[in-house]
Amino acid sequence: MGLALGKRVVMASSMLGFDSLLGGLSSCIGTMTDGRQPSNATRYSLQDAVLGAFSAFFMQSPSFLEYQRQLQSRHGQDNAQSLFGLTNIPSVEQIRNILDPLPARGLSGVFISNYEQLEEQKYLRGFEVIGKHLLVALDGTQYYRSHEVSCPCCSIQTHRNGQVTYSHKAILPVVVSPSQSSVISLPPEYIYPQDGHDKQDCEQAAAKRWIASHGQMFAQRDVILLGDDLYSRLPMCETVLAQGMRFIFVCLPESHPVLYDWIEFNAAKGQVKTIETTRTRGKEKLHYQYRYLTDVPLGGTPSDIVLNWCEVTATRQRDGKQLYHNSWITPLDLNTPQQVIAVVEAARSRWKTENEYHNVLKSKGYHLEHNFGHGQQHLASFLLTLNLLAFLFHTILESVDERYQQMREMRGTRNGFFQDIVALTKYLWFESWTALIEFMLDATYPAGPIRTT
Repeated sequence: MGLALGKRVVMASSMLGFDSLLGGLSSCIGTMTDGRQPSNATRYSLQDAVLGAFSAFFMQSPSFLEYQRQLQSRHGQDNAQSLFGLTNIPSVEQIRNILDPLPARGLSGVFISNYEQLEEQKYLRGFEVIGKHLLVALDGTQYYRSHEVSCPCCSIQTHRNGQVTYSHKAILPVVVSPSQSSVISLPPEYIYPQDGHDKQDCEQAAAKRWIASHGQMFAQRDVILLGDDLYSRLPMCETVLAQGMRFIFVCLPESHPVLYDWIEFNAAKGQVKTIETTRTRGKEKLHYQYRYLTDVPLGGTPSDIVLNWCEVTATRQRDGKQLYHNSWITPLDLNTPQQVIAVVEAARSRWKTENEYHNVLKSKGYHLEHNFGHGQQHLASFLLTLNLLAFLFHTILESVDERYQQMREMRGTRNGFFQDIVALTKYLWFESWTALIEFMLDATYPAGPIRTT
């Protein structure tokens, strides 16, 4: 038998603790349809395959299951079973074969239920802005690209030289806030060929699907959507407003020349208002100039949807170097300097989608752009969704679990934390996630040296 490390101090219960989070995922798996015919191939259940893949993402270790297979061989117990609930440990190829037919949307309910629990337990209050609104940033990213390997779900681009690029892209929505360093993952929307449509799918179409599918999540919430210049088009704006949401979308002169003619016409008449402020950032003083105009027709004619427009320019005071410039359209009120500054601060928090989400997923152990398996149906998107859930679970634990917070703070770096949990679970058996964390927090030392037998 392996060394059983558990039954130490019991962590205070939390509705959003690790066991609860994993239980929600397990329940969701239980609703999925297993299309395989009974045979030797069904020795490994959907639970084994999905939770096995998830465990590798959660532990940030592609070798986690192999380590557990070795631990089971040596000691008759393994952490894949005790931590993640696997009955049998499938191979990587077996996992890929089992997951390939499963649509990724089958996992959306896990994101939704966790969002609802965060809402119910008031954890999202710290994200509120502008009269208790939540900011939801919509941003597309590419997570697979090849000139050779493709599947029916690939987007296809033919270049001028005849070369063809196959890719997978998705919108990865997150809750963001100017006052928060973390982001909360929401259900993704995948960009792939749609049944009954000849045209390639695109980010705008996927965003509209996401708004239509998940708008009900925010039935009791005032939500502001954030998006880049792709979103500031009349059909998208109308879609958002029809769902009872608001938005702050980037609006650039090169894509809205008629609108900017309207703005310049009003500026010449003195209708565009200006705010000037100075702030200190580190050792530097920055000068901010805000310009704004209300009742701007999006299409440039009074019959079009009427919105408000604002822009900000940040310059370094000591040499006048421009550090930042951007502009947006929004239905939110821009009647006072305080409202303008609040809207701009909210709009600028969209950068956290890239810095705190995409960059973490790409370079901090989640390996967003790595090809974990492409398959012929849904494998690539299903695996990405499990990866996003792993990120979400860690984000939630870091927000609500005091022991997890202590462990992360004590260990210091993100990489150090994951290196530790992988090394410990490679050689030692823990009866639960709580036992693992408590073992890592235990400040006591063995009574004597560890000797050879």
